[in-house]
Amino acid sequence: MDFNDLRFSKLVIQIGKNLIENKRPESHWLNEVMERGGKLVDIAPEYNAPATKADYWISVRPGLSDIAVLLGVTKLMIDNGWYVEDFCRRFTDFPLLVRTDTLRRLRPQDIDPNYRPRDLKGGPSYTIQALTDEQRERIGDFCVWNSETNKVAYIARDDVGKHMTVPAALFGTYQVRLADGKQVEVMPILEMYKRHLKDYDLKTVEEISGAPAHLVERLARDIWETTQAGHPVSIHIGEGINHYFHATLHNRASYLPLLLTGNIGKHGAGGYAWAGNYKGALFQASPWSGPGVGSYVAEDPFHPVLDENIRITKKHLRKTADVEDPSYWANGERTLTVDLPNGDRKCFTGKTHLPTPTKMIWYNNANFINQAKWVYNLIVNVFPKMDMIVDQQIEWTGSAEYSDVVLPVNSWVEFEDWEMAAACSNPFLQIWKGGIAPVHDSIDDAAVFAGVGRALAKKLNDRRFADYWKYVTEKKSRVYIQRVLDNSTTTRGVDGPYQFDKIIKGEYGGEPGQALMLHRTYPRVPFWEQIHDSIPFYTDSGRLHSYCDLPEAIEYGENLIVYREAVEATPYLPNVIVSTSPFVRPVDYGIPLDTTDPDLRQVRNIKLPWSKVRETTNPLWKKGYQFYCSTPKSRHTTHS
Repeated sequence: MDFNDLRFSKLVIQIGKNLIENKRPESHWLNEVMERGGKLVDIAPEYNAPATKADYWISVRPGLSDIAVLLGVTKLMIDNGWYVEDFCRRFTDFPLLVRTDTLRRLRPQDIDPNYRPRDLKGGPSYTIQALTDEQRERIGDFCVWNSETNKVAYIARDDVGKHMTVPAALFGTYQVRLADGKQVEVMPILEMYKRHLKDYDLKTVEEISGAPAHLVERLARDIWETTQAGHPVSIHIGEGINHYFHATLHNRASYLPLLLTGNIGKHGAGGYAWAGNYKGALFQASPWSGPGVGSYVAEDPFHPVLDENIRITKKHLRKTADVEDPSYWANGERTLTVDLPNGDRKCFTGKTHLPTPTKMIWYNNANFINQAKWVYNLIVNVFPKMDMIVDQQIEWTGSAEYSDVVLPVNSWVEFEDWEMAAACSNPFLQIWKGGIAPVHDSIDDAAVFAGVGRALAKKLNDRRFADYWKYVTEKKSRVYIQRVLDNSTTTRGVDGPYQFDKIIKGEYGGEPGQALMLHRTYPRVPFWEQIHDSIPFYTDSGRLHSYCDLPEAIEYGENLIVYREAVEATPYLPNVIVSTSPFVRPVDYGIPLDTTDPDLRQVRNIKLPWSKVRETTNPLWKKGYQFYCSTPKSRHTTHS
């Protein structure tokens, strides 16, 4: 969200998010919430800076036990009828029917093998979201129970908001005869959650998380009463949580109260997971605008465009790079493939990806090594197999200690050529260059790449290495900036794109060097179009999802949102699923409870009731380990 939208919230819930210390320039928006009569709630293990300003602080046990708090809140809200029925029916997956035999969503083809997905051409899925015929065929349609006709009804992903005309049931169980003659039980997802969440009563939630039961109840009541008063509720998740085990479950759980109450797509409302700030993704590509930031980062290196007046199009691009998850690197360039007790060998990181052994790493603007998970394994086992590490940085960091080459670069205030940025926390496009001469023997980041390009061009007798950075070398980076402005949805309007020179002169109504990003609203509100224009969300059903029926999600016991003990840093059995739900059916692969192997421990899926879990002991505890370290993310230190 834009932080200036925070002032509209009347209930701000921070979960592991230290907005005061981690976002210091923007933390004054919390003052505005308080000045406008809003409530602040802080959920964190430690009594941190936000807790000192909060109306109440809910202390929780480290290890994402706040998932249990969120599930307890959700149970209370469903049991008490604290939900907005119309929103649930029109915008969420709560009315979609699930087969209780397979745990898969019921599809029209299950009933009628000759059913063909409805033609959506001309609707927003095609005209706005650029859905392809192949994607349409793969996504298919969905089923709800028509409470008036008392029959199954078929709906498509465009049937959201005002286009959802079926009076779909949110609760109940129903019998459906399939095409093969078999009769199966189905139920709406909200009914499934009502039954599934019986494990998360207030007493159990307090025992799991340490959160006082009366505060969990108060939080549920505050969310509902704030909503009923017509005011927005927002939930903010911190960066350490985003990167921790079970982060997917945690982020899904944080959305449940918002889905129930319709706190999506309006000023001051929504769920936000904070990680990073300046985002190249804000310079979006589209069929109508052009290739966005790809105009710069994906230019064909074999045919660089040397005419500064040419607008970059798809024909000028060539994909020559791919992404790699650092977790493969930290795991010794290995997939997560384990030998199971039953003799099988299973790869848990997918069949389509094998990491390429890293021979060189060159990075900038990141304390990459110092913040890596499992850094001891990296230093001892991974680095000796690599040929070179290059660190491009403005300061000496822990990562520089382990680099072969450290290249000093200019800070923002020292930039010698133009730079452009936009942030996920404010609506401003910013173009600037430094105001002082470099203090040390340093140059701009892009100038480093350009210099290496010139050296390679000379050594290999191929000018393209240098030509690729032509306008950096000539200190005319404005050419590359204009190419991005020409082709991004957020910088190109009906009158054409923003012009570099006009931005520098402040001719778009802002300070010199600034303009507003062309978002739909000001402040920017995620999912505004979905709620106010009734267009699909970017999910297969077009709705906000609380349920996941991917085969691996069912296999791991995470089709419904559950609480799992942490893989580490827990006194109890690691990674155990706390549930008695008949709709959670994990596969345990026969892995013994007392294993200390880290790979086996993190892929094991065991379901136990809390009454059994609280009697278990972490195998490491039995070996004498009695402490674990939780490092809250403060400014200039690493994540937990």
